[in-house]
Formats: sequence, C-alpha cells, structure tokens
Amino acid sequence: MSSRAVTIIVLLVLSEAAGVALGECFYRLFLSAIPPVGQSQFTAQASHVAHLMYGAGVGVVLFVWSLLGMAAGGLLNKMRKGDSASKG
Repeated sequence: MSSRAVTIIVLLVLSEAAGVALGECFYRLFLSAIPPVGQSQFTAQASHVAHLMYGAGVGVVLFVWSLLGMAAGGLLNKMRKGDSASKG
C-alpha cells in the first residue's frame, strides 16, 4: 500500500474520531442544559443518536476539507517547482 493511501486512511479515521468526539461533547452539553424533569429516556437516546450522527457528518466534512487542503498544497508545490525550472 502506498504512503498516500495510508495517509488518506489515517486522515479519514482521525477525522471521523474527532467528529464523533465533538458530537459526544455536544451531547454532554445538551444533557447538562436540559433539566432531568423535562427529558424522557426516549428523548435522551434519540438525542444521543442524533448528536453522534451530526458528529460523523462533521468528521466527513473535516476529511473533505483536509483532502482539499492537501490537494491545494500539492498543486502550489508543483507550480513553484515549475516556475523554478523555467527560470533556471
């Protein structure tokens, strides 16, 4: 497996982990903001699933933005090498 594939796989895993951790953090914030009297067990469970799904979506967005940044950096690097080669 090439180093680029390993980098992309690691980036995907870390992005998803960060997104799910963010969703869990927001779920804990939700639990602390809503009083226990105003919340049923169903609401807590449904909210937990929704927050985790939100976190997974954020992880995908982080992954895509990271890939775009890597691609832009690679293009800028190639453009700089091309300019150096044509001047020298």
